[in-house]
Amino acid sequence: MNLTVLFDLDGTLLQNEDSVFIPAYIELLGKYLGGDVPSQKIQLAVLKATQIMEENKDPTKTLEECFDDYFYPKIGLAKSNLQIDIDRFYREFFPELRIFNNELEEAKSLTKKLIDKGTDLVIATNPLFPKVAITQRILWANLRPQIEDYELITSYENFHFSKPNPAYYAEILANLGWPERPVVMVGNDWMRDIIPAEKIGIPTFFLGGINEKSIQPTSAESSKGNWSDLELWLEKIKLNGSSMEPENSIEAYIAILLSTAAFIDNLRRISKKITYWKSRPIPSEWSLVEIITHLADVDSDVNLPRMNLIHGENVPFFPAISTDEWATERNYIKNNPIEEMERFLQNRKILIKILSSLPNQNLEKQVNHAIFGPTKFLEIIKFITQHDRIHINQIHKTISLLNSKIS
Repeated sequence: MNLTVLFDLDGTLLQNEDSVFIPAYIELLGKYLGGDVPSQKIQLAVLKATQIMEENKDPTKTLEECFDDYFYPKIGLAKSNLQIDIDRFYREFFPELRIFNNELEEAKSLTKKLIDKGTDLVIATNPLFPKVAITQRILWANLRPQIEDYELITSYENFHFSKPNPAYYAEILANLGWPERPVVMVGNDWMRDIIPAEKIGIPTFFLGGINEKSIQPTSAESSKGNWSDLELWLEKIKLNGSSMEPENSIEAYIAILLSTAAFIDNLRRISKKITYWKSRPIPSEWSLVEIITHLADVDSDVNLPRMNLIHGENVPFFPAISTDEWATERNYIKNNPIEEMERFLQNRKILIKILSSLPNQNLEKQVNHAIFGPTKFLEIIKFITQHDRIHINQIHKTISLLNSKIS
């Protein structure tokens, strides 16, 4: 059974101390850009912009956009006027920070073994840096895999959420297509790497120090220990497989709903590169525009109306609605994919806003579902996330099949 391993970078694959590296980075950037703007002003603006990235909950706004919208107005310069200087900084000056980082022999050995076995590797580093900076730091670790060998590298250009938001881990899974194969997370930070990943249902391995002996993972499939323990644990997961069941909480479910929107937002951003929106991989399967229109219609015509029932009735009744037929009845294939993605994103943000403000008593409220019978409303939200996961997986498979036909 194939396996996907998400690796944290700092403190896991690359030895460093955030308390030393981050101040050195901000000081170096401030000095380099300090010709027209005081260095201290730049440093403070970087810190605040980073905080804004960490707090982002908008699935239509990348972390880079969060950073840019605060940083450049704050220092009084346009990004276009600084882009050449920033590119030069990362190319010529950022490498000076390598002295604050060290290779880890255990990381080099294990990642080489994993890549040789065909294991998919993801660099699940906090995406608060541009990819050029993250790529350099991966190279500083001197690992066996080449940059192009990684299934995914999270950076502020392509991600909407950061650690410790569980939506960051859900966004990784959405970008991987909610794979059916086992996915695990390895990291050294309990609050940023372990707890939020487990909330999404990802088994974890904690590479903690001796002071964390009392810490125990909440998932029965998760573990902790040293690099030798990690290698044995990965073999066990690969042999036995693992489940990926998110925590039964509104926080976990909202994280998944956000990740679906973030994935569709990324798809919208590259829409001009896709030429086969209305092509079906086989006659019996939906095209991309049909899948996306289906997601948009289910939110607008099923999920959002049910929100109103929760507010208005003591024990609301949810009728069974057969939505698959809509693709033919409503002639989805003729729709504009850009418009449908924008409509989905608009509806999804409304849905998330409503769910985020629901009091606990509404989440525990009983509803009568035509198929599932009496159940709690929180269970209905879980069904929405499962529906999302099915169709994100379907989108990935459709793109893969259509790309293979082109090539």
